[in-house]
Amino acid sequence: MNFILFLAAVAAYGQTPAERIVGTWVTPNGGSKIEVVKCGAAYCGSIKWMKTPKNDANNPDAGLRKRSLVGVQILTGFTYAGNDTWSGGTLYGPERGKEVSPKLVLSAPATLDVKVSVGMVKKTVIWSREK
Repeated sequence: MNFILFLAAVAAYGQTPAERIVGTWVTPNGGSKIEVVKCGAAYCGSIKWMKTPKNDANNPDAGLRKRSLVGVQILTGFTYAGNDTWSGGTLYGPERGKEVSPKLVLSAPATLDVKVSVGMVKKTVIWSREK
């Protein structure tokens, strides 16, 4: 009976729990839009739009510093860990030109918490689902 209810829920919403991360997310202050898609067995995301388009000026690879950030894949290799959480991937932060390994947590249907821990420093950035 529970399996039938699960199938009904999937049919009603068209997504499995793991696929709920798929869509377009808006970063704080509406500065960028990130499109998250399924990439093989994992999930990835690219910058779809920027309020103020910029180049990848802080990239550690000097050959990439003049490329536009629009279109750049910044999320790579995230897999569903259960409980509306995705982990195991990397996030490229173009502001610093560094990669981190956050947890992505869907805290509400339209709210994605990007939780970064580096040593003892913890930070959560909240992305909102595009309306």
